[in-house]
Amino acid sequence: MSTQTLLLLTIAAVIVGYAAYKSPALGTAMGVAAAVVGILYLIIQNDQNGDRRP
Repeated sequence: MSTQTLLLLTIAAVIVGYAAYKSPALGTAMGVAAAVVGILYLIIQNDQNGDRRP
């Protein structure tokens, strides 16, 4: 993981944490959205690498 990616993830975590502190519903929605995007990214990355299991 590059330093730039780690910095971006840290900034996103701080933003979600602050949003959750101010508005729990908004923080939860942002957290769920980030999790969905992360899962989709992993799925797409595996498909591009040809990691298909029968």
